[in-house]
Amino acid sequence: MRWLISIFCVAMACAEGKSDFQWVTSAPNKQCLATPRRAPADWAQRSGAVSLNQEWEKDPRKPWYVELQREGGRWVEAGLAHGDEASIGWGLQQLGWGFAQMKSDGAFDCGDPFHSASFLVESTARSLLLLRGTEFEKTYQARIHLLMPKLLNCARWLASPVNQKAADKQRIYTHRRFLLGCALEQTAQLHQDEALHRAAVTFVSDGLGLQRGDGAFPEKGGHDSSYHAVALIYLQRFSLLTRDQELRERCEQAADRGVAWLCSRIDAEGLVSVEGNTRTGDQQEVGRTGAIKKVNLPEVATALFLHAYRRDQASVADIARKVLSAR
Repeated sequence: MRWLISIFCVAMACAEGKSDFQWVTSAPNKQCLATPRRAPADWAQRSGAVSLNQEWEKDPRKPWYVELQREGGRWVEAGLAHGDEASIGWGLQQLGWGFAQMKSDGAFDCGDPFHSASFLVESTARSLLLLRGTEFEKTYQARIHLLMPKLLNCARWLASPVNQKAADKQRIYTHRRFLLGCALEQTAQLHQDEALHRAAVTFVSDGLGLQRGDGAFPEKGGHDSSYHAVALIYLQRFSLLTRDQELRERCEQAADRGVAWLCSRIDAEGLVSVEGNTRTGDQQEVGRTGAIKKVNLPEVATALFLHAYRRDQASVADIARKVLSAR
């Protein structure tokens, strides 16, 4: 009965034209964010490894992170936005490389395996949901068929009791609650898995409870302009996705407050303030490749464009364009 009610809720959301697929194919996303990409001519013959993972293929003593394969999801999104079959195929190839490294229990022998796997699950599940019902779903049916059970295996590993401590330690990073919620809910909808759905709701609800009174989502005991935007991206994706109307409303209200806080950190020229940031903007952390973390301006713009799409607020889209122009 619950899933029947859920399907009705999704139908209502789609009828309103507010779905992740509608966002992906919208003009702002196509023109400003998911711009056209050109896949390598020989993409089908390449392994699909991304960034550091290419070096690991050559020398297994080097570090690797399965999260880097989430780049494949960006290729799928760009391919769908512009009707580019090769871009979609190349994206699925990259996602498939990630799952080819998975152990039988759904885990990975890479750096930061729990958090890293959550990115792969989210990007893959979202890609497969976006592909459903499109002309490309049939084209890549064999690849999708191979990914589906591996995706479920990894998602169940993420949600299993063996990872309870790892999940609890991540509560200092609010964006990771929404990342996990998206990853598990997307997989739950692909596989009609009620246990994953319940886990997703738990993570997202916990993240909502962490929001500060001023609208900021805490990161390591304070606020951070960049990671706040990441939290908003996953929260808004979940809001467009969830089949629970009451939870959707809570997510939208939290996102509205979060966007207001983010906009208060952006000046008239589109420059994002890093004052008081706990993780980016003042050489606090380095990324996987060793580069110093800065405010990720495309992610800030994405968070704002998504809000403009959800709430039909052109003024927020204008701020997003200024952020991109200020790069």
